[in-house]
Amino acid sequence: MIRNSFIALFVFITTLSFSQGCSDAGFCTIGNVPHQTQDSTRDNKHKLGLLFTNGIGDEGVYVFTPALQYDLELPNAFSFQSRLTANYANGYLGSVFAPGDLYVSGSYNYSKSRNFKQVFTLGTKLPLNQSDLTANGKSLPMQYQSSLGTIDLIVLYAVQIKKIALNVGLQQPLTGANQNAFLPSNWNTEEALNYPPSNAFKRKGDVLVRLAYDLISNSKLKWNASLLSIYHVAEDEYTDRLINKDPIAIDGSKGLTLNLTTSFFYTISKKFSFTIVAGTPLIVRDIRPDGLTRAFVISPQFNYHF
Repeated sequence: MIRNSFIALFVFITTLSFSQGCSDAGFCTIGNVPHQTQDSTRDNKHKLGLLFTNGIGDEGVYVFTPALQYDLELPNAFSFQSRLTANYANGYLGSVFAPGDLYVSGSYNYSKSRNFKQVFTLGTKLPLNQSDLTANGKSLPMQYQSSLGTIDLIVLYAVQIKKIALNVGLQQPLTGANQNAFLPSNWNTEEALNYPPSNAFKRKGDVLVRLAYDLISNSKLKWNASLLSIYHVAEDEYTDRLINKDPIAIDGSKGLTLNLTTSFFYTISKKFSFTIVAGTPLIVRDIRPDGLTRAFVISPQFNYHF
């Protein structure tokens, strides 16, 4: 009774308000970790997935992020994953479509038994542009950009004991400021004033902690819920040479985001499966100048196994 009530409540919450259950920076969905719903059929070592993420960002910006993902199970408990993304954004300031990022990661699954699993993941995010997209000859804010424009290091550790999984991770930008040039004053419109400045935007790192619980797990259907916390370790920075040539910290961009998330995985056949991921925030940072905030998002994924 308690479990069924929890499931019903969780479905109700996520139906009301999906949000960015993770950071679009990418490290909460990368790699082969126990909390993620995986195919129970081990005959197929390859998986090709198509992701179609739709969401509403700050100031009503519509964001569509398609992605192509490839997973490979290697011998000796190793696995490889790559993901190629693109991004379409449409709002009051314009419409843009551009390549996003390339994610590459490798994982090692050290499992002593079916009820005790450990996974170590090392990966990187490689930008396919420098956050320099424009409309009407003017630089767009980060909410419209298809990439953060940085090369990132991603490190993850996950452990699962029976139905409970704990994941910790770090995503650290390795490069400095991107090539975004957005300053609200350059637009001289009321709509532009609603966006935080991001000229020469320098994003700081994130620390992830996730506690997940398997609600349902069988050969056809897997469903879990989790509390996902992402702590932004320092305030992001931008530069405005009319004020000061030195970087300016963006107050309120440091801090905690806490999300309630869910993952649903259904095996259609040995060749095909379907995944959907969603989440809603419980605590958010005061300001997120990286443009990753979502008032609504849903991420279906269609997979082919071979």
